[in-house]
Amino acid sequence: MKKIRIILMLVLALSLFATPALAVKPNGATFVDWNLSAAVMPVPPYGSMDIPGSDVASKLIVNQPNGNTQVTITGVMGGLNPNTTYTVYLSNGYTPYVFTGWNLNGVTGLEFNSTKWPSGNPYQHILNISGNSATGSSTGNTYSATVSVTGNAVTIVAVYNIGSGAYPYTYTAIGIISGSGMLSGTWTATDGDGGTWNSTTGIAVKTYTGSAGWTGFFTSTIPAFTFTTDAYGTGSWHVNITEQNYTGSGPRDLSVWINKGSSPTILISDVFSVIFE
Repeated sequence: MKKIRIILMLVLALSLFATPALAVKPNGATFVDWNLSAAVMPVPPYGSMDIPGSDVASKLIVNQPNGNTQVTITGVMGGLNPNTTYTVYLSNGYTPYVFTGWNLNGVTGLEFNSTKWPSGNPYQHILNISGNSATGSSTGNTYSATVSVTGNAVTIVAVYNIGSGAYPYTYTAIGIISGSGMLSGTWTATDGDGGTWNSTTGIAVKTYTGSAGWTGFFTSTIPAFTFTTDAYGTGSWHVNITEQNYTGSGPRDLSVWINKGSSPTILISDVFSVIFE
């Protein structure tokens, strides 16, 4: 009898270890934070319609009941414009956008205005940038250059090659990269010349990690819908995800995006995970 009990206990223990761990729905409501669109997406195009404080004044409540209704999501909105219609998008999850720098490889043309030799303005330069180095040419001269970028600031230091008509000659161009990727600034040279400069061909491209835009509907069975605020800029909305809306199982990452009508996004929720059975 003792041996039988030991065998049964061993079988039970092995079955517990062999059973895979299943995701379990949380008990009660989960509160999810909102973000102004500019906090998690690139600016521009995001941020132009953001309403400061609406992210704090608004609440997002997620429940995961059992049964045919798998998920319920409620938005209690505040700090918005009064008597205004907003659009709600139940969306896939996303990764917050993080700007990491600029890639200047696509910039292939510059022009320089000279204070010392103004009759030839503007002087056109052809540039071939690869990372932090470049080669260039202008009016029969060729040069090698170093290119450094810190935030939105750019510095180009060009040393003319032996054999160039202007050798020995070095120019230093300091400038700013605009939001659209154009370059402009001032320059000085070893012969005492200087002036302004700007890019003419090609643009700098932002580098980043994360998502750069809307990640699409979570399910096509729940299209965008609207709510309207009252005279105090408050309002609410509610949506259910049923077994008919989504037939998959397991965990999924979702987010909610709020637009002012069909205009740019103003609020984006944190990503939240829900479990479908």
